[in-house]
Amino acid sequence: MQVLIIFVLIFIVIIFLLWRLRGGKNQFPWYEFYSRGRKENFSFREISFIKKIAIQNKLQKPQSIFWSTRQLDRCLKPAIRKIAADEKMTPEYKQTMTNKLLDLRTKAEFNLPKYKKRIRDTASMLPRQKLIIRESTYGTFISWTVEITRKKLVITQPSGQKEWEILNWVSKKISVYFWRREDAGYLFETKVLDQITHEEYPLLYLTHSSNLKRMQNRKNIRVQTRMRAKFNPVVYSLVEGDNRAVISKRGHGGQIIDLSANGCCMLAGRMLKKNDRLKIDFKLTGSKRIIVLGVILNISKTADERVRKYHIMFVRISPTSKNNILLYVYNIFGEREEDDQEKKAQKVNRPPPVKIEQPVG
Repeated sequence: MQVLIIFVLIFIVIIFLLWRLRGGKNQFPWYEFYSRGRKENFSFREISFIKKIAIQNKLQKPQSIFWSTRQLDRCLKPAIRKIAADEKMTPEYKQTMTNKLLDLRTKAEFNLPKYKKRIRDTASMLPRQKLIIRESTYGTFISWTVEITRKKLVITQPSGQKEWEILNWVSKKISVYFWRREDAGYLFETKVLDQITHEEYPLLYLTHSSNLKRMQNRKNIRVQTRMRAKFNPVVYSLVEGDNRAVISKRGHGGQIIDLSANGCCMLAGRMLKKNDRLKIDFKLTGSKRIIVLGVILNISKTADERVRKYHIMFVRISPTSKNNILLYVYNIFGEREEDDQEKKAQKVNRPPPVKIEQPVG
């Protein structure tokens, strides 16, 4: 009889524990929350911290903090402030915890449906899409889609090289590259069916392709900016028989026009080359200064022949600077709105334009 009573008590305890793990009276989904937190590589201590943030912000579905960009944006601000104010946490652990939360935000961003969409044939392209055309003999050109029909792709006649107006494209095999916004770059091979030269705007007719090669998956969110920057090229000098890299003492002015935690695009004069390394110094906000070491991956022309766009990857950036850029990109503390308001005020006061350094001679 005593054994039976013991089994009944054990059964009741198990039922009670399962009831609590599944929510119980307070409806908190303990099991789902902790299992999802472990899946995202958070420790039990960290999951307990995130649980408190979810409860304080009264999330209707607390476990959604691990995948919802909306809930994360709602909770990251109080979470990071709580981390900064916690005297029991070491500076290193504060940095680690902030890193993990921002990594979670980035993962949630790229799980959004808009980043999962891809196209598989040229019939899905849109008009006014910018194209890079490459032909083995003629070289590289720029074109734009005009019309996409069921049987053909209509584009403007490629331009950008000397005497482009008189080139004969009929039957040429060409490579076409284009960047699809919020997606990736695509490359495909095709053939020119016909060339219309007697119209006001010369056109090419291309065959459709269902063999699109997806060239790049974006790993970081970029935002448009208008930040003044100072940069110093890394130069090489011979010191005691050893070729060493040193940062030039001569600084130059530029403007960062888009920014991510891993790189930026900067406007500057024509003095730089691909693979050049730079020390870049800029103010992210009024109180946050960023200093990074970057390498130029690519260079693009602008409407001003004296100015170039430099596409730069950061090769050395402190964890604090990286986190500050991510907080700015995701606008967790509303810094981008403050930045926009400051720029509008500066525009009213008509400040001097950003000085873009030009090469001597």
